[in-house]
Amino acid sequence: MSRLVIRNVGPIKSVDINLNKVNVFIGPQGSGKSSIAKIVSFCSWMEKMNDAAYRVVADGLVERLGSFHHMKEYFSEKSVLLYVGDNIAFVYNWKGSVPLNKKFVDGNSEHFHDKEYVFYSNNKLVNPKVSYIPAERNFVSAVPSLKDYSENDDNLQSFVNDWFDAKRHYTKDHPMPVTNLGLEFYYNKSIDRDFLTIGSKGSIPLTSASSGFQSIVPLAVMVEWLSSGIYEENKPFSPSENQRVRDILAHLSGSASDNEAELIERLRGFIQGRVYSHTQFIVEEPEQNLFPKTQMDLLYHLISEINHGRNHKLVITTHSPYILYALNNCLLAYLVRDNLDKETTEAVECVKYAINPSDVSVWSIKDGCLRNDKGEPHKTIQDARGLIRKNYFNDVMKTVMGDFNTLLGYDE
Repeated sequence: MSRLVIRNVGPIKSVDINLNKVNVFIGPQGSGKSSIAKIVSFCSWMEKMNDAAYRVVADGLVERLGSFHHMKEYFSEKSVLLYVGDNIAFVYNWKGSVPLNKKFVDGNSEHFHDKEYVFYSNNKLVNPKVSYIPAERNFVSAVPSLKDYSENDDNLQSFVNDWFDAKRHYTKDHPMPVTNLGLEFYYNKSIDRDFLTIGSKGSIPLTSASSGFQSIVPLAVMVEWLSSGIYEENKPFSPSENQRVRDILAHLSGSASDNEAELIERLRGFIQGRVYSHTQFIVEEPEQNLFPKTQMDLLYHLISEINHGRNHKLVITTHSPYILYALNNCLLAYLVRDNLDKETTEAVECVKYAINPSDVSVWSIKDGCLRNDKGEPHKTIQDARGLIRKNYFNDVMKTVMGDFNTLLGYDE
């Protein structure tokens, strides 16, 4: 697991966690859920880079994090970051010795900018594709003709780029089913429009669909492509293919102008970087504009897409109790799967989406810290078996129902 420490960044006072395969963050608005998710996203992106690539970030990595995820004002002289991952360890404003594990002991280190240090592992162990899917994702559904969109070098621009890369693979002849909603999505390249086929009702432009469909379709398409399709298209090169690529690029470099030579070097890095080890998904508010049953179906879909052999990872920020309840079903299904009879296995939908509780961490953030129901810092809200027992949403529900029962006593 990767370790992440955040102190005094925006609303976050103190976070010290080991990142799991699946990490879910819940809490009130403005509590820091999205801030954690954005920092996880950026740290995952840093895993992709080498020492030469870091030098491109001339203003520093925290400056880059702040601009890319619109968090510049969140950092102060008291802000502290530590990330110890697979390929790199990174610290910002860290006092004392850096808690490195053994794979970094004989690696290289470098002081890049002001208070920032990066440590490299002896071997590059992973090359993740990082997909930050923002709460504003319905932007790509609602606004037509985004092909030439280029506003800022930020997470929304990155999402738009990934959206175009993903959707072009789903045509009218080969549409993509959207979870179990009875929908199919396809992209018409000739007119640059997205469409939904809704059962026997025919096709409608995605821009004319309901807000729920506009929210779930970009998410479903991105997850489908980046968990499966991209790994079928961008397979690792064999040794002979690697040599052939080097020969082609060397041949092109021999007669290239200065501008072309720079482009060839970028192409070399692009080709190498497209062979990913796994995808790190960061999904903000998957429940957005969705009916509770659809929220449950979407959570099951997300679990199924990341839980099939390749070591994909998932971060979710949510305000929805239905997302947690559905996830808890998946956890319990894993624990009892060997005790189920055939009839129950076939009848209970969540059994198909069982996931090992040891692969899941559910965190509740309040007052800038992650705490469990006992108030212990840096602890999940799961019990010893990994099930979600007590959480913020349950407390809210008890308050709501308590008020209702009080008032019901006065109903004549």
